[in-house]
Amino acid sequence: MRRAAATLLLAACGCAVSRGDPAPGPTLPSSEPAGWLEGRPVTYDEIARHLRSKDPDLFARTLEGVLLERLARSEATRLGVTVPAALLARETTRRLREWEVRLQEAARRETGRGTDSALWLRTVAGLGPEEFRALVRRHTEVEMLQDRLLRRELLVSERAEVSLLVVEGEAKAKEVDSLLAGGEEFGALARRHSTHATAAAGGRLEFPLLREDLGDEGLARRLFLARPGQWLAPAMSRAGESGAFAFYRLEAIHPPVAGAPDAIAAAVERDLEARPVPVGEYERWRRRVFLRHGFLAAPPPRENP
Repeated sequence: MRRAAATLLLAACGCAVSRGDPAPGPTLPSSEPAGWLEGRPVTYDEIARHLRSKDPDLFARTLEGVLLERLARSEATRLGVTVPAALLARETTRRLREWEVRLQEAARRETGRGTDSALWLRTVAGLGPEEFRALVRRHTEVEMLQDRLLRRELLVSERAEVSLLVVEGEAKAKEVDSLLAGGEEFGALARRHSTHATAAAGGRLEFPLLREDLGDEGLARRLFLARPGQWLAPAMSRAGESGAFAFYRLEAIHPPVAGAPDAIAAAVERDLEARPVPVGEYERWRRRVFLRHGFLAAPPPRENP
């Protein structure tokens, strides 16, 4: 079907489907047919109900993608955040060219020769080249708006650069605590003992944290009052031997960026150019947005007996 094909096309050109978002498109009533079987319509509502019953995880990711796109657009409008038109045009063109290369490579693998991309679009997805470009542009704009929103939120907030060391179990946490107290270097211990993805980098997170990212007001207060180079021992009270314990070391505190909206927007663009958004930073922003707006996913349905 057209929307399913569009999802595959967007994934192929590197759009935000990789973040778990759905393919964009016109607003459709749930009763609108997505196809027909023996002359009877199959509606989007039926598809949604089937997906929610059979694959609740995929349904939840799709729901979150729809809601996050809506929230991103509303927050961008409220804050006056936009994507520079020339930059959006260049990124859209880059993704379309990347999609074209992948399409031709796939065609050569399958048939030994290239293919007419316009004919392929029409046959597989029912889209003309301009329709597909508009689809890619819209999805690209949403992703670029999200990048600007999350980076703006970081820059206008007090933020902490930190290193992180995570261990499993209270006994291991006490061992590391003792080694740190004895003068062992935090980064070296993180490389040897941490179970976090940052272990190879000595625990250093590649993006700063806001107070909300820590999920614990007491920890946030201690971290943001710490001195650069100071490490914080975790509370030894989580789930006994099976718990995960996190040590934080403060590397630096940055004050909020102040200024007129245009100056902040320029600072955001410079920061994005110097440091593109990593997945971890996006995921933390996503959690903050849903927390602020009170999103709560419904539990998956039970199977019929």
